[in-house]
Amino acid sequence: MERAHQLIKPYLEKSGVIGIYLVGSATRPHADELSDLDIEVIVEDDAYANTPMNERQVFAFKDEESRVVDYEFYLIPWSDFVALKDSAHDLFHYPYQHAIVLHDPDQRIGPVIEELAALPEEIRIERMTVHFLEFLYRLGRSRKTGDRGETPINQALLRGDALSCLTKLLFLAKSSWPSTAHWSEQELRALDVSPSLIEAINTWLENPVSEHARALVGAARSYLEDCGQTFHQDMEGIQEWLFFTKEGKAAHERWGCR
Repeated sequence: MERAHQLIKPYLEKSGVIGIYLVGSATRPHADELSDLDIEVIVEDDAYANTPMNERQVFAFKDEESRVVDYEFYLIPWSDFVALKDSAHDLFHYPYQHAIVLHDPDQRIGPVIEELAALPEEIRIERMTVHFLEFLYRLGRSRKTGDRGETPINQALLRGDALSCLTKLLFLAKSSWPSTAHWSEQELRALDVSPSLIEAINTWLENPVSEHARALVGAARSYLEDCGQTFHQDMEGIQEWLFFTKEGKAAHERWGCR
C-alpha cells in the first residue's frame, strides 16, 4: 500500500477532499501484473461541481505500448457516495467488503464503507430465492430452446443467465455480495466454495447436456444444504412467493436477471 499512499499525496491538500480509499483487485490476494490501483476520492458536493471534467477521472498507463492501466483516480461527490447504500447493484457493495481506507481524517467515509459492505440478512435470503429459481428456469428454458433446433445465440444467452444466477447464489450463501464477473472464479475459490461444485460448473459449460445440467442442479442443492440453507426445499412455497405475492414480485423486479 506504500505506493498508493504516495500517489494520493497531491490530493491530501486539495480543498473539499473528505476521504480516499482503494478498491479493486489490488486489495485482493489474487492481484496480478495486470491489476491497477483503483483509488476513489470522496469530495464535498461543491468541490466536485467546481472540478473540471478532465480532473474527475485521472488515470495513467504502465506504458504506452501495452496500454495497461497503472492507476486510476475517480472523484465521487459526497451525496452520490452516501446514496450508494440504497443501490441494487453489486458493484456498489462488493468492492467495499475489501476496501482499504487511505485517508479519512474526520472518520466520515469509514462508516459509509461499512454500511455499503454490509449484507442485510433479509436481502440475502430474498436474493438467494430469486437467483435459485431463475437458475432453474434458465436451465429449463435452455433445454426447451435446444429442443426447437440449433439457435446458438439464444442458447448462449440463456446459459449465461443461468451461470450468472448460480454464481450470485453461491456468493450470497457465503454471506458475500456477488463479485464482479471478471474475478468471480477467484473469489469463489477464496470463499472455499467446494472444488467439486466448481468442477460441476465447468463440466456443464464444456458440455451443457441434460445429464450435466442435472448434476449441476444437484451440486448446487448440496452446496446450499452444506451452507445451512433450507429455503430451496420448499419449491411450491418459494414459487408462490415469487409469482403471487407483492414482496416476491418486488424482489424479482429488483434482483432478477435483466
